[in-house]
Amino acid sequence: MTRTQLARRNLARPAVVARRVVGTPAEVAATVALVRDSGRLVSMTKPRQLPGDPRVTVTVRFLDNDGPAPAGVRRLRRGHVVAAVAVPAVGALAAVGYLAAQLVDAVRSAVPLLAGVVLVLIVVGLMLRRSGRCCPGLHCPGCGH
Repeated sequence: MTRTQLARRNLARPAVVARRVVGTPAEVAATVALVRDSGRLVSMTKPRQLPGDPRVTVTVRFLDNDGPAPAGVRRLRRGHVVAAVAVPAVGALAAVGYLAAQLVDAVRSAVPLLAGVVLVLIVVGLMLRRSGRCCPGLHCPGCGH
């Protein structure tokens, strides 16, 4: 919109209307709550008991506009959003760090065992390899060498 279009718009405020509400206390409370929840309530008087009647009366002043009341502005609570993202991220990072430390510890404790197994396999491999003369592996008692 341009400036001139904004200037031409009718930005008149809605009129304030006063109405008297008569009914049982529950009915009056429901009517006042409906106007208050719509965001149009300006003011109201204290409820007064009608003489000789269980009903009450209240004068309610509210904004009279043609369209529905604008929805209330809902603020985003950034602290809650940051906490909702940060807490699981920190927990996942801590879990990954813990598992990595456990893996390193397990590898460190298994290195001597793995080295021993590799050494035994090398010795057995050297013993079983073919020498090329007569025995295809370990020396048998009948081969004579």
